[in-house]
Amino acid sequence: MSDKKTSNAEEPKKKAQKADKASAKGAAKSDKKASKKKSAKKNPFKSMGKFFKSVNSERKKVVWPKAKDVIKNSVIVLIVVIIVGVPIYLVDTGLSLGMKGVKEHASTTTTTSVSTTADTETTTAAAETTTQAAE
Repeated sequence: MSDKKTSNAEEPKKKAQKADKASAKGAAKSDKKASKKKSAKKNPFKSMGKFFKSVNSERKKVVWPKAKDVIKNSVIVLIVVIIVGVPIYLVDTGLSLGMKGVKEHASTTTTTSVSTTADTETTTAAAETTTQAAE
């Protein structure tokens, strides 16, 4: 057990050595990156090959549903669409009929008031004509 323990004086030395090694590795990596950038460009066909290999591996991971599941889910979707569609249709129809009723009411009210005004003017003109003829 005493072999594994190090003295307090040796610990800072080991830490310094580790730091030196890490900085040396970092410098070596940066040199490698710089040399790679300066080297020839990547072959685009290799990149495309890697891409399609990864696509193929992902395709193999896909789990396709059984026909029974697809039919069950399709029926559920149709039922929900009908359940939601019927109230929307009823509200739309009600609003359309309501707007038609308002429009008809407005047109009959406007027509009636215009014809009433025209009738009043005609009656007034006829009365004036009658009074003039009587004189």
